[in-house]
Amino acid sequence: MNRPNQTETITHLLNSRRVYEPSPIFDFNPYKAVNLPFHHSSHLGTAWSQQVSEIDKLDDERQQLRIEQSKSLDQLNETKIKLQKVREELQNLRKTRDGLNDTVRALKQTRDRLRDTSREKLATLRELLKKMSDRPHASIAEKELAALEWQVQTSPLEKDDEKRLMTKIRSLEIRVTGYHKVLKLREDITKQREEADQIHARIQEVATESQKHHADIVQLSEAFQTLRLRREEQEKTLDDLKRRTADTNQKFLQLRNTLTDDERREQRQKGEALKEALKDTAQKKLSKGGKLTLQELSALYEGTEE
Repeated sequence: MNRPNQTETITHLLNSRRVYEPSPIFDFNPYKAVNLPFHHSSHLGTAWSQQVSEIDKLDDERQQLRIEQSKSLDQLNETKIKLQKVREELQNLRKTRDGLNDTVRALKQTRDRLRDTSREKLATLRELLKKMSDRPHASIAEKELAALEWQVQTSPLEKDDEKRLMTKIRSLEIRVTGYHKVLKLREDITKQREEADQIHARIQEVATESQKHHADIVQLSEAFQTLRLRREEQEKTLDDLKRRTADTNQKFLQLRNTLTDDERREQRQKGEALKEALKDTAQKKLSKGGKLTLQELSALYEGTEE
């Protein structure tokens, strides 16, 4: 049976890496401080500029963490795919090995049964040989038996001579029958021993093949454990990146909202100061009998309503 090189398969699974290319969606971020309206406000002070610099730093860190998180997720998915592949290969190897082991067990039962039967027949043969006073060659005994039978059939014999020949014929028949039993037992014993030896050789072949599969299983199981540990480490890394990304994103949003609120408050204060200036100008013009602009009139009117 030809099988793929297990070492090459494991080495490929453990060492293969995919080159990660960051997605172009990270190239531009509309929420980066430089892309927000308040970033270009001319009235921002030093503290404000420091906050803007900090939000840019947080945004860069957030985007970098997202890239690392995406890369970590890809690596984790690759490891999971490899784990699944190794798991399936292990299942196939174990199934094949177990099938070979079942074959070995069945062959051993057949071999042992043949050996037991041959031993029983050998014991029967020995007992039969012990009972035989002499062991004439079958052909000699058969020829002698045939001659005596022919003599009885063709020659006129006295009653005593015929009785003597019949007794000798019966003795020869017993001897020939016993010798045929011996031959049959020897033939059966030899045949069963040869068959048992052939099965034993087959057992060794199948057992060797099973051992090779078992060695592959042990080696692949080690690779599986290595991949599983890698997966656990990658899951921890990904969880840590998610946590850091969430923390950084929260800081970014809090600072961005703070800057936006400060911008709105400053704009509102600036508008109120402008209204007061227009109102003051309008009052001075009125005291001198001058004409008011629409803005001055509006500021004066709103001030009156208040």
